[in-house]
Amino acid sequence: MKSIIRVLTVTFVLLFLPLLPSLQAEVAYAQPNPREDLTVTDYSWKSYGVGRMATLGEITVANSGKTSYKNIKIRVDLFTRTGKLLGSLRGKIPGELPAGSRRTFSDLDLGLMNADLENSEAMVTGAEVSESPSLESPESVVFIKNWEFEGASFGTEGFITEITLENTGKTHFKNIKLLLTEKDGGGGPGSTHLSSVTIHNLLPAGEKRTFTGINVGFSSPDAVERSIAVSGAEEITTKELNYILSGGGSLGERIKKKISSVSILRKKDGEKKAEPRQETSSSDEPESAYGGETGSVPPPAGSAGSVSSAADEDTELSQKQYREAFPKHDIVIREFEWGSGIPGATATLSKLVIENISDIAYEKIVLEIEFFKSSNTPFGSNRFKIKEVLAPKQVMWLRNVQVGFISKLPDPNLIKLRVVKAKAIM
Repeated sequence: MKSIIRVLTVTFVLLFLPLLPSLQAEVAYAQPNPREDLTVTDYSWKSYGVGRMATLGEITVANSGKTSYKNIKIRVDLFTRTGKLLGSLRGKIPGELPAGSRRTFSDLDLGLMNADLENSEAMVTGAEVSESPSLESPESVVFIKNWEFEGASFGTEGFITEITLENTGKTHFKNIKLLLTEKDGGGGPGSTHLSSVTIHNLLPAGEKRTFTGINVGFSSPDAVERSIAVSGAEEITTKELNYILSGGGSLGERIKKKISSVSILRKKDGEKKAEPRQETSSSDEPESAYGGETGSVPPPAGSAGSVSSAADEDTELSQKQYREAFPKHDIVIREFEWGSGIPGATATLSKLVIENISDIAYEKIVLEIEFFKSSNTPFGSNRFKIKEVLAPKQVMWLRNVQVGFISKLPDPNLIKLRVVKAKAIM
């Protein structure tokens, strides 16, 4: 009997021992691997140049895996036109990316550049596994109800004359991306043409909205079949939604300008009492150098210290909404005055008054000052940091704030100041 058991044991070992490495490999393969799951599909530069802050205006990351990730690490390699590596920049995207989704993130700072920008390549180098419940991806909750297309007769621009989108989820979105696929009748190589277009507008949770006059760029005149799919969108919080609807930010300004407008293709009816002031002298060094164009909306002619009406409006929010950390809404620039500055030196604001209208404390507040020509075209911008803690409901007065190096003396009446980001102290 013992000999039979011994024989069976040996037989089992010989049969199943070779399978163990493959089983271990399958277990290892099942482990989350952000470098394989996450791919940078598109990105664009907002600020760059030797000695300047390198900032990606937008970066789109796709998650092809079954794991949700957060704190995505990005590396951008810089090359010459001949392919020689000049150096690398690194940054981290703090947002979350659900499994099987694609998201576009804005304003990713990568540090100071030490080389000219000729060619670049962005990639994901790591990420943390998200422990929070799976987020809603725009592809899974935004549905196209109907759409109409006007193609080009001679291979020029095509337009989505009208498209209706419905957001069935509980997440608010903006900047909805669409993928247009056109197929020719030939069926050979090059018979399929893809176009990507972004609807720079809002799609709140649970709402259905119709958008018109969307230019998709080149359209194949020989297309016999067209299809449109939602390929991504930016998630926004309820506080940011209210901020944009009130006219805050460049997107909010564009939306307000579109009220009662008509499509170029089809005409349609346009569907506190402040605490005692605190004065401090700021010696913070600016984080980026002067110069470089931006795509911001030019300010109206007038005093440099004027405050936008959107910033002055108090939005009534629920307690839950109010606790959302959104510094662009919570930190209001009440007043500022241009100080000293000569070309080739560091400039200052003689006075800067900011207010925290929320119940969240902020530190490491980053602001951007933008300079415009008399023609209302931007010619430069700097970013600088306020290191002092801005307590809830506090008004802070700052004197002689350094805003960075300037190469040209700006017109004090053609200056715009905005909050870029800040670190919440929860």
